[in-house]
Amino acid sequence: MHDLPKERKTFFFTDMEGSTRIAQRLGEGYAAVLERYRSIIRSAVGHHHGQEVDTAGDGFFAVFNHPSDAVAVAVAVQRAFSVENRTGSDNYHVRIGIHNGEAVRSPDGGFIGIEVHRASRVCSAAHGGQVLLSEASAQAVQPKLPTGTELAQLGAYLLKDFEKAENLYQLVIPGAPSEFPPPRTSIQTHTIAVLPFRNTGADKKWDNFCDGMAEEIIVVLGKVQGLHVVSRSSVFALKNREEMDLQETARQLHATVLLTGAVRFSGRRLRVTAELVDVESGLNLWSGRYDRLMKDVFNVQDEIAANIASALRVKLVSRQVRGISSMQTTNINAYDYYLRGRRFYEQFSRQSVEFAVQMFRKAVEEDDNYALAYCGLADCYSYLYLYLEDSREHLDAAQQYSMRALELDPLLAKVHVSRGIALSLDKHLVEAEASFDRAIDLDPRLYEAWYWFGRICFTEGKLEKAAAMFEKANRLSPTDYQAALLAGQVYSDLGIMEKSEAARRLGVEMAEQALELNPGDTRALYLGANGWAALQESDKAMLWLQRALTLEPDDAMLQYNAACVYALLGKNDEALTCLEHSVDLGLSQKGWFENDSNLAPLRQEARFRALYERLQ
Repeated sequence: MHDLPKERKTFFFTDMEGSTRIAQRLGEGYAAVLERYRSIIRSAVGHHHGQEVDTAGDGFFAVFNHPSDAVAVAVAVQRAFSVENRTGSDNYHVRIGIHNGEAVRSPDGGFIGIEVHRASRVCSAAHGGQVLLSEASAQAVQPKLPTGTELAQLGAYLLKDFEKAENLYQLVIPGAPSEFPPPRTSIQTHTIAVLPFRNTGADKKWDNFCDGMAEEIIVVLGKVQGLHVVSRSSVFALKNREEMDLQETARQLHATVLLTGAVRFSGRRLRVTAELVDVESGLNLWSGRYDRLMKDVFNVQDEIAANIASALRVKLVSRQVRGISSMQTTNINAYDYYLRGRRFYEQFSRQSVEFAVQMFRKAVEEDDNYALAYCGLADCYSYLYLYLEDSREHLDAAQQYSMRALELDPLLAKVHVSRGIALSLDKHLVEAEASFDRAIDLDPRLYEAWYWFGRICFTEGKLEKAAAMFEKANRLSPTDYQAALLAGQVYSDLGIMEKSEAARRLGVEMAEQALELNPGDTRALYLGANGWAALQESDKAMLWLQRALTLEPDDAMLQYNAACVYALLGKNDEALTCLEHSVDLGLSQKGWFENDSNLAPLRQEARFRALYERLQ
């Protein structure tokens, strides 16, 4: 049985709400109702190319090759039952669950696998008259919804017997009921936003340190099963805005609970206060106050994360995933320099990365055994090699610093990500993949591991694996537009156009949300422009691209991506000019020149071949 190949299908389950009570009420008349119920569903399934798999009692199980067919059946069925209930005397309501996934076809024609069970649980979570979709099916069907219908996101819920929460969507059908109670399953998982901690002292030099406290808590909470954590970039984009009340802050961040905090420094001591608030009710779910020595700040952060998990009744993940105190230095000055370096590095420009190098160097001067600071140095030199100057000096530095980090802390997942990037740049691809595998083994919820592994697979032409990596990265960071848009491109290259369009539409939606919080996010602008161009929205693509080029005209990565957008729009001369400019500015991503499908229209051009020779 285990040797049988898996098939990707859309699984469609229905059952009749309160069927036992209906049977008791109707007695022998229930058989006619049940037959009518099956007849309506069976007719719709056959009309839309579905395969009936099983009927047991009032349950009905069918599979489809395309999610749009399953949704069309759901629409037809619910409309038919709405008419029946208005005109007949035997009222009954049907609930429907739809989910995409892989399963093994058994010899008797059935399907076996965990995704079949997931689809059944999605159906069980629905109320009579309601159609629920899993996130996988909602993403796949979004571009091809039946006219007049729409999807309403209900939030993340724990399905029975599943440990990980599932985002559920309701199909809103004109002419059918649309108002229902929350899904019939475990309590909704929380989405928490950790706001930047306030420095309540007079010395503003600690502002950066306060930001770092919030960031570390975000990272640790991101490893908690059943808890969605708003990304650091989204939260910190609101930092410099005018004062907003908690309700408005939560609305912009799509959060259900907020963590606020403040820090006061006094000599070698600090006082940390934190409060966890339920947004809807305004109730205080937990609060804490810590008067400690500065050197104990990392233990305080771990305690806050543990108290939040307890207050929200979620559990911390495996002991393999380490807390803040076990990863950080005990030298507060080293930690402060590290935070400054990370902040500069995340601005992704030549000047900011060079500043980051200075900060990370100061961190290791303060503490020569600080593994994360060496990771920072390795990442900086990998960036300089990739985007500014592909010198052997930069590559050797990335190798040296990533190896030093590995020697200091081989159980830190981030170390293996930095090591994997450096190894891949030096063409040690087998060792690089092993490093990424080790990072994922140590921390399966580390977004950077999946995202960078996907990028490396793409440059090697391993498209199926790249798609899987980007999908996983996006699930770990649902607000991340990068992984979604890259997944869209990879699916297009693989010829899976339905998934490509769904991923790209999700990506541009996430990019729009990021730009609402930070209008100057050039990466959101140029990657979003790429998504719009691929979706044949040329006006939007050009508008977004020109905004990015106005903000940072001399950024090598931006010029490369501008070339991709122009190539998608058929503007080959403009594309080649941008590509030449990117190489002049130091770009050296030969793997992307070779494998990036966006550049396909340019590869026969003499200017492109000359440019590729330069990269050789």
